[in-house]
Amino acid sequence: MFLRDVESNGKPKTMNRVFRSILGSLGGAVLLSITLSACGTVTPAPVAAVHRNDPPAGESSVVQSLHRQLRERDKRIEELESQLNVLKLIDQDVETRKKPSRPPATLTPIE
Repeated sequence: MFLRDVESNGKPKTMNRVFRSILGSLGGAVLLSITLSACGTVTPAPVAAVHRNDPPAGESSVVQSLHRQLRERDKRIEELESQLNVLKLIDQDVETRKKPSRPPATLTPIE
């Protein structure tokens, strides 16, 4: 026979190899799934509740400093916006004064 060498039990040798590789793969997959499922059953250690209003002592000065800088920045932005608005008004006023007045519809000749 070509590729089939018959063993004593009547099955070809190539079929036994394929069957063994399939069983080996399935066994490995089952073992891996059991191992991974065991990882999911571990309960996590309880974590102490952290309140947003109660930062740790080491961070409190840093956080307070950052909050202060943010407030100062916001105040500076408000000041600059108000100055910008005033400058826009001044610019509009200058533009309206620059516009030449229209000459009268009828001109009287100078004699």
